[in-house]
Amino acid sequence: MLTLRQYGFSLIELMIAIAVLGVLMVFGAPSFSLWLQSAQVRNAAESVINGLQLARAEAVRLNTPVRFNLNSATGLVDWEVCATANSPCPVADIIQQRFNAEGSVNARIGAYSNGDGNVATNYTTIISAGSGMPVHTTFNGLGRVINDGGNVAVRLDVTNSVNANARRLVVNVGFPGGQVRMCDPALTVSNPTDPKAC
Repeated sequence: MLTLRQYGFSLIELMIAIAVLGVLMVFGAPSFSLWLQSAQVRNAAESVINGLQLARAEAVRLNTPVRFNLNSATGLVDWEVCATANSPCPVADIIQQRFNAEGSVNARIGAYSNGDGNVATNYTTIISAGSGMPVHTTFNGLGRVINDGGNVAVRLDVTNSVNANARRLVVNVGFPGGQVRMCDPALTVSNPTDPKAC
């Protein structure tokens, strides 16, 4: 008579596999948490760059001043692109806006304005969340930054409010040229030829 042999896992093998998986998760959880917090910083920095580039492109397209506003005094990543240089922006003139809850609830921004001079290029100094806020950048019809009074953003530090070890990113706005660039201040010392370095 032919007997069928059944294959599978024993209870002991299954328990060992679960124990190994548990140990791996315990050691991997802090790294995963740091990765998530750094991803929120990156998401926030990229959204700010997109907003600044949209404001500049719309200013050139419309041949009129267009303003990028970071409105939160506490450094939340809430921004709007306004078709006028007025503050506050009338609802009818909002081209696009972004709220903090959109993928970066723990990201915070601190700003240096155009009056800060060489302090804006000292990347070893971290701008604390909410410092210099609210802030704006207005582009003219040529895509250049207008010094229209108040706080004109030339450097924005994006940090994480939950984990101080999360990556910090810096968004630079060329004054008065209007070029927008993101860089990683951690790469300044280690590899100054890296295009991602500040």
